[in-house]
Amino acid sequence: MRLDRAPMTVLLLLAAVAAIQMTHYYPLLPERLAVHFGASGEADGWSSKGEFVVLFGAMEAFFVLFGVAFAIMLDRIPLALINIPHKDYWFSPERQEESRAFLRNQILWIETATLGFLVALAQLIFKENLGSALPRLPGNFWYVLVAFVAAVLWFSVRIIRRFLRPRERTRV
Repeated sequence: MRLDRAPMTVLLLLAAVAAIQMTHYYPLLPERLAVHFGASGEADGWSSKGEFVVLFGAMEAFFVLFGVAFAIMLDRIPLALINIPHKDYWFSPERQEESRAFLRNQILWIETATLGFLVALAQLIFKENLGSALPRLPGNFWYVLVAFVAAVLWFSVRIIRRFLRPRERTRV
């Protein structure tokens, strides 16, 4: 089992960015933060800065640890627990390693996209709480959300397309 370097590198870099981000903004933040925004865009949920940093930091750490642990454990997961079409074909002895490697890679990219979303969301929350006495949902939140959903859909479609039907291989 070998973890793909690209998503692992990006995931670990994002984890470092998250840690730096929390460390940088913590002393600058007001004691009370707007952390939830209603449909009107107005803040309707508040938290102390300590609670927010601990909870959000724990959430980010969870996604990093879960992503890496799941990718590592994928080789040990029984085939009965893996639900993909044409499993007998894709997990036959000659294809099993390649199929697991592909799944592992896509899972790491989804975890990376999730952590990227959380880092961007934290940045929006920090900036909004530092820039206004009456924080509002930043308009660019929707861009961040759409980018995250698009990334998850992209990797999900890659998984579905890869395992949709067995490839017919022709030998020349």
